[in-house]
Amino acid sequence: MRFISIVFMAIVGVALAADKAPVVIGAGFPCKADGSAGYCASGFCLQLAHENQGVCK
Repeated sequence: MRFISIVFMAIVGVALAADKAPVVIGAGFPCKADGSAGYCASGFCLQLAHENQGVCK
């Protein structure tokens, strides 16, 4: 019974983790080059080294 409970919790955890789609940011909106704020629709975030955030191009 204990093994079944652990397996059930693992399956639920995997299902919840896989359900999140990445955030897509449009052109002209703020972004972070590392992708922590989402990903630019164009795939390019212009962020200079001394800035906290960049702009999707």
